[in-house]
Amino acid sequence: LQMLLYFNLHYSFFWGLLTLALMLFKENYMQVNTAYLILSPLLLSVWFVVEPFRLFFGYVGNLQEKVPQLTGFWLLTLIPQLPISFFFIVALPLQWSGENNAGMAMQLPFDRAGSILMLLFMVVEAVVGYYALRRMVKSQVLKFHMQ
Repeated sequence: LQMLLYFNLHYSFFWGLLTLALMLFKENYMQVNTAYLILSPLLLSVWFVVEPFRLFFGYVGNLQEKVPQLTGFWLLTLIPQLPISFFFIVALPLQWSGENNAGMAMQLPFDRAGSILMLLFMVVEAVVGYYALRRMVKSQVLKFHMQ
């Protein structure tokens, strides 16, 4: 779990900044639907607020074997972060507003590829985090009963 968190820390910083830049590019140079214009900044801002706390809870909960922090990490992974990453995979097609390709539906390459990789990180973290949490709870219960 610790290695996943380490690599996800670096990738999520890259993914968040590039997704923000692409969102601004789409708003200026592409015709996007109104739902995307409203939901994408809202969801990305929620992601930017929650992600540092999620990664911090994962680090602290895993390294210091604290059950509440690891539970918080696991729940923050499942509830807001997985659906937000899934949104950025399926929130298309967009319409190009250039002269030659007017009306052509397209998707920027990083939108789907980067969001799929982020979603894979989170799914693997959720599964590994569940088993780490389960094992940690069993260990804590055993320590409690031995006292």
